[in-house]
Amino acid sequence: MVAVLRKFVLFFIGILPAVTAQGKFINHFGGQVGDYQTNRGTVTHVQAIVKGNAQLPCDLLPPALNDSVVLVVWYKDEHTPIYSYDTRGPYKTTPKHWQDSNLGQRAFFRTMTDPATLNIDNINEKDEGEYRCRIDYLRSPTKNLRVKLAVIVPPQKPTIIDERGKEVPSLAGPYEEGGDMKLTCIVSGGKPEPTIKWWRGEKLIESTETRSGFQNVRSNQLVIKGLRRADQHAAFTCQASNNNISQPVSATTSIEIYFRPLHVEIMSSNNPYSADRLYEIACQTFGSRPPAKITWYMDNKELLPPKHNYTQEDSPDGNVTLSNLSLILTRQDNGKTLTCKASNHLVQNGVEEATVKLNVFYVPILHLSLGSNLNPDDIEEGDDVYFECKVNANPEAYKVLWKHNDQVIQHNQKGVIVSRGNLALQGVTRSQAGNYSCVASNVEGDGDSNRVELKIMYKPVCRPEQKRIYGVARHENAKILCEVESYPPPDSFKWSFNNSAENVDVPQMRYHSGVHHFTSTLTYTPMNELDYGTVMCWANNLAGRQLEPCIFHVIAAGKPDPPFNCTIMNQTSESLDVECSEGFDGGQPQFFLLEVYDQQTDALQANVSAKFPLFTISGLDPGKILKMVVYAANSKGKSESVMLEGLMLKAAEKQTVLSLGTRDQLEIAPILGILVAIVTALLLVTVVILGALKVRAAHRQGSRALRPGFLPVKEKVTLPLRSESEDLFEKDDKNPDVIPANKDSDYQLGSAAQTPGLNNSVTATTEYEASPPQQNLTPLAEAFMARDRAYASQHGNEVTYAELSLASPNSLDTMKNGGSQYSTLRNREDSTIYAQIDHGRRLPPPIPGKTSPLVSPVSSLFPSAKPGLYHRDAVTVRTPLMGCQQESCV
Repeated sequence: MVAVLRKFVLFFIGILPAVTAQGKFINHFGGQVGDYQTNRGTVTHVQAIVKGNAQLPCDLLPPALNDSVVLVVWYKDEHTPIYSYDTRGPYKTTPKHWQDSNLGQRAFFRTMTDPATLNIDNINEKDEGEYRCRIDYLRSPTKNLRVKLAVIVPPQKPTIIDERGKEVPSLAGPYEEGGDMKLTCIVSGGKPEPTIKWWRGEKLIESTETRSGFQNVRSNQLVIKGLRRADQHAAFTCQASNNNISQPVSATTSIEIYFRPLHVEIMSSNNPYSADRLYEIACQTFGSRPPAKITWYMDNKELLPPKHNYTQEDSPDGNVTLSNLSLILTRQDNGKTLTCKASNHLVQNGVEEATVKLNVFYVPILHLSLGSNLNPDDIEEGDDVYFECKVNANPEAYKVLWKHNDQVIQHNQKGVIVSRGNLALQGVTRSQAGNYSCVASNVEGDGDSNRVELKIMYKPVCRPEQKRIYGVARHENAKILCEVESYPPPDSFKWSFNNSAENVDVPQMRYHSGVHHFTSTLTYTPMNELDYGTVMCWANNLAGRQLEPCIFHVIAAGKPDPPFNCTIMNQTSESLDVECSEGFDGGQPQFFLLEVYDQQTDALQANVSAKFPLFTISGLDPGKILKMVVYAANSKGKSESVMLEGLMLKAAEKQTVLSLGTRDQLEIAPILGILVAIVTALLLVTVVILGALKVRAAHRQGSRALRPGFLPVKEKVTLPLRSESEDLFEKDDKNPDVIPANKDSDYQLGSAAQTPGLNNSVTATTEYEASPPQQNLTPLAEAFMARDRAYASQHGNEVTYAELSLASPNSLDTMKNGGSQYSTLRNREDSTIYAQIDHGRRLPPPIPGKTSPLVSPVSSLFPSAKPGLYHRDAVTVRTPLMGCQQESCV
């Protein structure tokens, strides 16, 4: 019963043996199997490479056709089991594989191959030995097959050494032409012992086996005699092999043979050369291996980059080398020897050279110096200075120019004297300080000299555009900054205070100088009204004391003046811009505010602040009438407000918006009736202008017609057209106001100030005191005083009438006087101005603390006027230049 069950199990788990014929089995995984037979005593030989794969064959073919394998066991060294393949019992369908732990999971028995094989991966030398494969069949007796595994250890990679015993990398040498080359290939390791061969390319060449004297080390020497050019970069390979399974190990090296340059030639015929021009000078050499290095020399001094640049280019075969030298020759190069040297320092006597002598034309060479009798550190304004320019040129220079800060200096009559080699400056000023140079020219070009800096000492002067007015409250510190310009820098400062009562020097402890000594800061604290006045600053340096002090005004800080000339611009249905002019800031930093109200509901629509009086308001409702309030503010409070009115535009409708000033501006409602009134007013103005033209025409017939009847006819006083009167005419052309605006004033008029025009009547006040005639009065002032004295003497010392007549040229000409140009006025038919003074009419006294809206020209004639000495009378001025009447205060 047991035998039957055993046969049944073996029938299901048995494997069908593969049938094979006698032959040779090649291990495709790195091993080789010798002849084998199915007889018990046959031994199969297998070779495998270290770290490769070995396939040990085991023929599972049973002796009987109806038989099958039930168990395969592999033994090493006859008795040590290392692997089993079991199909018994429960492993019939899935055979069980077992292997010894020494194999480290490197083995696997494959039954699907013919014959079946035991594959062992990552072979090492310990795996070498005899293996036995025992096969148990279901019916047939057990069969044993023997396999002998030989593990091959390939040799290590060969090492090539030269005759000096040094290891040769990929390139051997260098060797010289005609010399000998000896290379030795050393191979260590290998089982069995390897064979060494030398190859040149694919050609086997003769070599000699040598013994190294070390165990497991073999060597082979290659000798090449009489090296030729054809041997350059030839590749020689040393190959070592000890089996037919793996690729041989090898090492390859090329040889380098060096040759001397045969010839050198400078290929340039541009001699003579021009200095300061770029030349390409070529030099060629051939015959050198490796290509020769070309260097250039000037009088035995090597020309090195970056000052001198040259390129080197080799031919494809390396036999010819060409170098191009980019050279800018100078005057100093004239007569020198230029050498091209081709060098191959890798061989003995590997240098060849060619030379050429240079002939160089050059632009002028100049040297500029200050006059030998001058001390460059002690030149002040007003001194005379001269320069000397020495010229060395080939050919001789035909022109010499002088430059100041790179600008050409021209000879003139104002103290600049230019000659061929000298420059003289008479009475120098600080504007003439700077760098001076001279330029000479010949056929080769222009030559520039060195730069000589002229330093001119001058006394300190005030730096322009300083803050001149400081508004400060009582017991408040004001830091007054004084900035000056000078050379050399100031060494000290002096401050003084002046008011109507006293002039006091400020103690030095109250101010200090800046880091760069060009500034001084005074800390000033007014305690009472007498502490407000004028502060003056002087600086001192090596050139002397500052002539004109820097003047600063300390005033009581107050509220700012309101902005003026406010205008509504860029108006749309939802937004508008408001732009004003700044008023006086009260001596403190100011800012501006705009409040927008609905005129019907007085609801606040917008509240905007800005550093400058320029506002943009958006998000407004279309068609509303807006009331806008603009005012300025500083730390002392805010100014009077300026009222504006604007009407937001409606869709597809054009609205008219007028900006309104303070008390002097008209309030106009944007309705159609007002537009009609404006048109009517324009017509009335046209009628008035026509009437004025008629009066003017009547005045041509009798210029005395405007004179009061109670005065005798006086001869007109004609003012000569001197520069002052011309300046007056020029100012009148630019500013048609009756009273010209003073652009240099530090104060600005408030919004109430209006410019007298054709249809305005403005009353102004001024206060002055009598003083003797000034020596430097303008022609206008002289005419005022002369005519007033004449008429006052005849009417009880009271001036009741004044007449001023200005002579006018007949055409517009341009006259030159001392380098300045003045424009004259075109002929006017009558340029007489009449003024009638009404002593019975009194103007109200000025309000304390308020600034007069207009400044009279008389204040410029009597700057030291004191309050309360003179009353103010109304003056009616008639002039054909204006065609209207104006009231002013004299």
